[in-house]
Amino acid sequence: MSLQAAMPPGPLGDSFAWQADAFHDYDSWALHVTPGDVAEIEAAATATKTGGLDIRKIDKVDFPLPGLAPRLRTLRRRVLDELGFGYIRGLPVERWDPDFRVRVYWGLSRHIGDPVPQNRNGHLIGHVIDIGTQVNEVNKRLTQTNLELSFHVDSCDVVGLLCCATSLSGGESAIVSGVAVHDEMMRTRPDLCAALYGPIPMDRRGEVPAGGNGWYEMPLFHWHRESFTGFAPVRQYVESVQRFPEAPKVTPLLAEALDVFYKLCSDPRFCLKIPFRPGDIQYLQNHVVFHGRTAYLDPPPPKPKRHLMRIWLSASDGRELPPALLAKWPAIASGARRGGAVIAADREWIVPLEPETPAYG
Repeated sequence: MSLQAAMPPGPLGDSFAWQADAFHDYDSWALHVTPGDVAEIEAAATATKTGGLDIRKIDKVDFPLPGLAPRLRTLRRRVLDELGFGYIRGLPVERWDPDFRVRVYWGLSRHIGDPVPQNRNGHLIGHVIDIGTQVNEVNKRLTQTNLELSFHVDSCDVVGLLCCATSLSGGESAIVSGVAVHDEMMRTRPDLCAALYGPIPMDRRGEVPAGGNGWYEMPLFHWHRESFTGFAPVRQYVESVQRFPEAPKVTPLLAEALDVFYKLCSDPRFCLKIPFRPGDIQYLQNHVVFHGRTAYLDPPPPKPKRHLMRIWLSASDGRELPPALLAKWPAIASGARRGGAVIAADREWIVPLEPETPAYG
């Protein structure tokens, strides 16, 4: 199977090709929960707890939200079919204990998709928090550091991030339309846009499938059956792949293309910065929207560290995906649970409640 993807004849446009100016007034379009919504959410979460239901077993039907569900369906449609992102605001996370908070987050997310594991340890909830992971620990992803993360995607249809606590400084979250960046490259540097339709070597950071290499190749842009799919890597993973002598070298053309790509992602025309507040949930469709963050500094104790809880979701009705994604995704078939991390077949899927649980220990 060739990793060289076909290309569209020109810029794509459509609703996914949004620019930042249209969304700076984020309070006007986010889904704000009301006191009635919160009561409904807490009742549903309480029912799962008193009924002894394991968090991993909570399905959409176990988390009924008759008042809120129609707005969640609208948000889901916005994420999958219209813009590629949606936000919930105003959850009172500070009054919930860790178990109850995860039940709420899981239950709401079951109205969006089906959870899949995020790392080789089978974590279904990930804690994005600085536990002191060092940049030179190349068999670990950079999630649990306070370092900058370049614009990238996660290996799932939809990624959710629940903000539990913010940083003292930095840690600014940003999103960008991959379609808009693609179109700008196609208009202004078609040669570099074409380079990103070719294979790019990437570091697996220790999550290696049985019999596989510590690296893989993946185009950043895909055009499959008249549909665009983006797969933006964390820039450091393209750099660290060179630790493998047998991995392909990044050519000067590809290096220039990546430089232009990441510069455009940070361009104020395209880069939408939405400050996280405790109680926010951000849902992003990874195929069309890329996300990143700046480096940050945590407040001194006893104040809590910056803490986001992440969930990876599969959308059973999601778009058909290009076969090239199988270089990273365990499964891509529509209509079934797909995406997620490469893990051993006998590894139990778990929901860690402790924020500083190592993801890659």
